[in-house]
Amino acid sequence: MLSAGRQMRAQATEAEKATDNQTKGDQDAIILSNGDALTGKVGKVVYGNVSFHDDVLGDLTIPLNKIKSMHTATVFATGLTTQKLKKKNIAEQVPVGTIKLENETLSVLLPENKVREFPVKDISFMLEEAAYTRELHNQSDFFYGWNGTVTLGAALVSATNSSQTYTGGVGLVRAIPTIAGLPAGSKTILNLSGTYGLAKAPEIISGGTVYQTESVTKTNILHGDLEYDKFFSPMVFGLVNGRADHNFGSGLELQHAYGAGIGWAILRTPQNDLSFRTSLQYEQQLFYNGITSGLGTPSENLVSASIGETWSRVFPHNIKFNESVSLNPTFNVIQAYSGVASAGFVFPLYKRLNFSVMNTDNYLGNPPEGFRRNSFQFTTGVTYTLK
Repeated sequence: MLSAGRQMRAQATEAEKATDNQTKGDQDAIILSNGDALTGKVGKVVYGNVSFHDDVLGDLTIPLNKIKSMHTATVFATGLTTQKLKKKNIAEQVPVGTIKLENETLSVLLPENKVREFPVKDISFMLEEAAYTRELHNQSDFFYGWNGTVTLGAALVSATNSSQTYTGGVGLVRAIPTIAGLPAGSKTILNLSGTYGLAKAPEIISGGTVYQTESVTKTNILHGDLEYDKFFSPMVFGLVNGRADHNFGSGLELQHAYGAGIGWAILRTPQNDLSFRTSLQYEQQLFYNGITSGLGTPSENLVSASIGETWSRVFPHNIKFNESVSLNPTFNVIQAYSGVASAGFVFPLYKRLNFSVMNTDNYLGNPPEGFRRNSFQFTTGVTYTLK
């Protein structure tokens, strides 16, 4: 698309003169390192890329290192990778003004003819003043800032024996502010997943010999969890959470828990996010149709803890790895402990479409007699990235 810009615009020398005379009205201007000139509107700078709306070419994403010069008529706030921003010092550390970028140096033109200059390589983010204020003070509605994935998978077999399996999942994260580099405010995490399977085998008798007895096998596993984190410092946050599980394979009709605790964000970057958390919670286990658990009761009211970690990593070529472990020891009924671990990869296919592979193992310490303690799932599917 950038090559098309050469056909749609004046020669680079003429564009340079126009840019040197400053941008006109509310137009922003960019000169690329290959001489192409673009005029329109700078949106923001994050992760080393400039979001730009060109008058002719539309929305573009341009690497900062491909830009020779840039001038904006809009006021921007600029943060650096070399800064450790906190709510107490952010007003002093982040300059707000119009932008001039030349010779790999970014200049922020402040009131009273003051200028602050930074190497382009040190830029962490650049946001319009209104967006910067909104991000900094968490001035957003419920629908702002969500990103995540939706995954669907299915397998169907129709023969003498028939089977059907459906899997689905939704993983959403809302981190405010949405821009890495600003002081952490809050994070909301929502996960939903389900697996349903039904396999039928008819009785087969041939020549008086029974080759197969009639059977029906059912799989029904549902999970949901919601967590809200409030950061007290760049690494420490308080949390409230809730989760619910249904697992026919373990004889579990419903297990739900609600709690509050504290967490530590060990790593917090767009490419590498690792955190640990622990909480104290109320928990209840209800077993199928009043079936008694291994403890001899159809239900348990529990005081438990949740100890876990989550890790997400982005590898080259935008391959993503997600992993989590949650252990839930119980205090009033020791044998009623539970846990869940999952790990998987997401491979990009085309634009927002991806292929995902996921392993999940659920463990229940006190299932009813005849039911296994753990249920292992290996699932694949097509994943759509929301943002």
